[in-house]
Amino acid sequence: MLAALDFGWRSFLFTYCSFGALILIARQGEKRWPIERDQPRSELLMDVKLVAVTFFMNWLTRPLVAVSGVALVNAAGGGIITLPGNGWGHFCGSLAIFMVVTDFYSYWSHRLSHAVPALWAMHSFHHSAEALTLITGARHLWLETAVNAAFFPVIAVLFKVPAEIVTTSIFLGFLPNGCAHLNIRLRLGRLTTWVNGPQWHRIHHSVQPEHLNKNFAAVLPLWDLVFGTAWIPDHDEFPETGLVPAERPGVIQGIIWPFRNARLVGRITQHAG
Repeated sequence: MLAALDFGWRSFLFTYCSFGALILIARQGEKRWPIERDQPRSELLMDVKLVAVTFFMNWLTRPLVAVSGVALVNAAGGGIITLPGNGWGHFCGSLAIFMVVTDFYSYWSHRLSHAVPALWAMHSFHHSAEALTLITGARHLWLETAVNAAFFPVIAVLFKVPAEIVTTSIFLGFLPNGCAHLNIRLRLGRLTTWVNGPQWHRIHHSVQPEHLNKNFAAVLPLWDLVFGTAWIPDHDEFPETGLVPAERPGVIQGIIWPFRNARLVGRITQHAG
């Protein structure tokens, strides 16, 4: 028991120290090689405020969300497929399966959030950001997060996996997915269609009509290529981002976003990527 507890603390500290180091490195990169050199400070500050609102609302609703999510997972038997984690061979194989299936689910979940009006009414909050930075990756409406966790714990229903596999997959996925909103003029060359990055994902946030509903991938652009939603950016293609027409939410809109305009919620289907 003590050994397991010790490993848990070491894993926790390693994960958060690693995330902290990556965030510091990423912020330095944004300052040195920016896509947009003069991003308005007010936009960056608002991003921080909106993320704080999201974290607070998620904390407030966590008990109800957990009850619903856990009930659904338990009803499915606590995980339909058990992925072993003992030994390096089993660990690496289980990790690969878990990450590929999770990424496949993320692609379709993301694509549906653009296609279904009720889901887009929530997800559009994320796309309202006009100054993309590392912080924008966490700028999601609290209600969207709560609905997904409470009613669609698909991966937890599918898989029963050791905590180490989940932690490792989150860490590995953070590099391409969590850093996809970086304000860094990063070109991956031949790797552009192999792994998500700031240029690939910026197309998804573009205000250009030809980029509408393109590049949904979280980690692997493979899904966009297979399902016909890929837009391979040119060498210097870094378009402007945001909603069409533009909307700039404040703190209150960060709470009531889908209900800010009843008529808009009922008919909004056009958006920026």
